[in-house]
Amino acid sequence: MKKLMIVTLMAMATLIAAAQQMRRSSTRRGAVGADGGVAVAQGKDARVAITRKASLGSACLQSAPTANGSSYLGKVFKKPRQWIVPELEYQTAADWQDELTVTWHILLDSKNAKQRDKPAKDKDPVPQYSYYTVTVRYQNVPKGSHAASCVLPPSVLERYGEPAVISVRITNKEGDTLDGQDEGASNLRMPDEWWASDQVFSAKDKKGTPLIARRQGLLDRSKTIFALINPDDYEMVQQ
Repeated sequence: MKKLMIVTLMAMATLIAAAQQMRRSSTRRGAVGADGGVAVAQGKDARVAITRKASLGSACLQSAPTANGSSYLGKVFKKPRQWIVPELEYQTAADWQDELTVTWHILLDSKNAKQRDKPAKDKDPVPQYSYYTVTVRYQNVPKGSHAASCVLPPSVLERYGEPAVISVRITNKEGDTLDGQDEGASNLRMPDEWWASDQVFSAKDKKGTPLIARRQGLLDRSKTIFALINPDDYEMVQQ
């Protein structure tokens, strides 16, 4: 009886060891863990890290690239206009990511606008801040360094001002947040996930004027003239 029990226990131990080995061999691996070991390339373990953050204010302003050619009108604007072009760099550790989503949340401050809207009797009061957002999905992202960017045209900069707050979230195909950035001017202390806060967007100044207006127009870089600059730094965008 005792001999039979020993044989049974040994058989169970063999089965457990075999099952564990099968699970290890069938697990997809890729990302490098914090301890330097191999980690499972699933969810948050497929590590992504922002290695260079997007800049605020005038540091993210650029002139549009020039292209040789001619038109009937020629140049209407004689001096180059500035575009808002926040850029960041991120590093991926998994051999491949099927999809990475970069979501931008940007708040412009009209105090530094060149042609700020002036209050008028027959118009609604003008909020000080303008909120823009865009979501960009990159596909087939290989291991290594990559860039992400978005663009606002000169008219937005001239009317609504420079970025005072930039928040970014990078998520994977499963919706896990892998990394993010929250940059704000020294006079702006925004709560976590401020873009989803009803209190933030319902806030008013002392005169009862809303502080923030939601606006549209923030574009993925691939839909602008800036797509011609350093195209190898950017992965394929899901259309």
